[in-house]
Amino acid sequence: MKFAIPFKDGSLSAHFGQTTEFLIIETGEGGKITGKETLTTFPHNCHGLPLLFAEHGVSVVLAGGMGMGPRMACENNGIEVILGITETDPEKAVIKYLYNGLESGENVCEHGDTFCDHSGHHENHGCN
Repeated sequence: MKFAIPFKDGSLSAHFGQTTEFLIIETGEGGKITGKETLTTFPHNCHGLPLLFAEHGVSVVLAGGMGMGPRMACENNGIEVILGITETDPEKAVIKYLYNGLESGENVCEHGDTFCDHSGHHENHGCN
């Protein structure tokens, strides 16, 4: 199983659309981490990322927050989205997910569930 996690400085990044690095974590038998890869992208690539994740075989995205557009794009590509993640260590978040111990809170990008918060830069970024 492969996971995509937005991160910055080694910790889970709260805002999916503002993130330029995603940690792809692959797990195998018994929930062991078998591989890690970093994908570097452009910020505000909200709709392109789900396609990139699908190409890399990602099945789950763990994030602090995500707008409705990228969330729907992930789901349309068969990728489960878990939001409001409070665990800041990406590897621990994956392990907790696998063992049903992952806690989540509110989607930090929830604004009427229509767009993601990118500090006022919604137009022309495809995040709606």
